[in-house]
Amino acid sequence: MGVLSEAPIYPGETVHVLVFDAPDFSFVEQVSENGDIAVPMAGAVHLAGLNSEKAQQAVTERLVALDLVMNPRVTVTVESQAMGITVLGEVRAPGIYELNGKHLLSDLLATAGGMTANTGRVIEISNVSAPEKVAALAWDPTMHNIANYNQEVHPGDRVLVRPCGIAYVGGNVGKPGAYSLCGSPVMTLSEVVAMAGGVVRLSAASHTYLIRTRPDGSRIATQIDLPRIQKAKAADVPVQEDDIVYVSPSALKLVLNQAVAWAGSSIGPLIYLSR
Repeated sequence: MGVLSEAPIYPGETVHVLVFDAPDFSFVEQVSENGDIAVPMAGAVHLAGLNSEKAQQAVTERLVALDLVMNPRVTVTVESQAMGITVLGEVRAPGIYELNGKHLLSDLLATAGGMTANTGRVIEISNVSAPEKVAALAWDPTMHNIANYNQEVHPGDRVLVRPCGIAYVGGNVGKPGAYSLCGSPVMTLSEVVAMAGGVVRLSAASHTYLIRTRPDGSRIATQIDLPRIQKAKAADVPVQEDDIVYVSPSALKLVLNQAVAWAGSSIGPLIYLSR
């Protein structure tokens, strides 16, 4: 018979409509892609988005409006297990899970084996009834903020756990490369540079550049004085996904270093000639 559901009814779920003392109007049917069911002799009734109580009211009103049943008593129950919940992305066991009744997002993720080490800070949730509508849910992989743990998920939901964002560090640093931004809730420029081995010799660290891609695909470069940040004389700069941090080499320091090296290599012959 299904269960009385407080959660919205979704396309693809099977509903049991029971009209007491009027068995000709009682039936079992799967909700169509449009969110409708076909009530005998009453036509289509839209149930998607309604819970059991409101669905009962919708069927009752249709029967009364058409004078088909006097004072109908209607019950609508839902087979929630008829449609699974899809879990994708950074979980240990992605797949489709057939779950009864409503569930919390945290419980669903635990059922999927929990998060991977590469879990990011955004979880996207959509539903087969409206796949174009995607809700981006902020998530803290460090488990310090549990405000969204009690988010409800429903049959037909698609849950995508996004991976960590990546920032790229290049130029005069110890270990140029791509670095994960999962280490802290807000990763800053000085932290990313430290992960990349810090600034090396012969650098113009005051000419560090943060290159960011705009939504339209264009890029903007901002010059940053990294030494002032490291000395707490300027505010640190948050780094976002796909940012590029570039620490410029110092042309003057490079020339001076080459001059010293040349002088060191030449001092021996000069001494020999002076003798």
